[in-house]
Amino acid sequence: MFKRAVCFSMILCIALVSVPTLMFAKSYASDVVIDEVILEPKDPIVATVIAIGPGLLAHGWGQFYSENYRMGLTLLGLELASIVVMGYGAIQNTSPGMFVGGGGDVADQRKMGGNKFAVGVLLFAATWFADIVLAGRSAEAYNTEHNLEFKVQEESLLNGNSDNTFAAVYNYRF
Repeated sequence: MFKRAVCFSMILCIALVSVPTLMFAKSYASDVVIDEVILEPKDPIVATVIAIGPGLLAHGWGQFYSENYRMGLTLLGLELASIVVMGYGAIQNTSPGMFVGGGGDVADQRKMGGNKFAVGVLLFAATWFADIVLAGRSAEAYNTEHNLEFKVQEESLLNGNSDNTFAAVYNYRF
């Protein structure tokens, strides 16, 4: 009996609080939240520089900057696979006795380990090069897809010199 009284009083309290709140609540047209996102154009030069610098350690950074996540993750996965292949080849080359059971003598195992390491290095270099080459194109594709225009404005005079000295200074306008 006591449990029923407690449940009834809790329901009564909830009803007394929520019913007046719902009765006096007004809905306004301005209550609608519109999710606005301001898109900035992506600079192809910055995308390439990011692919060269940080992209050496983690391939796909240029693609991530250009918001091409699928290609970025693909390049990052291929980089990790190349590191695994390089590691396996290095272990097989330095410790060939571990792999002799697979066939061949120690010299053959060292040779196969060296070949696997070389394939890993080539895959590593190829994915890094692909990130560098495709990063600028990916930034341009992003700008085209979102109808954004990236402008690089060249300054015609160096600090306002009147002798018509042209400047090699660029202003980035986003």
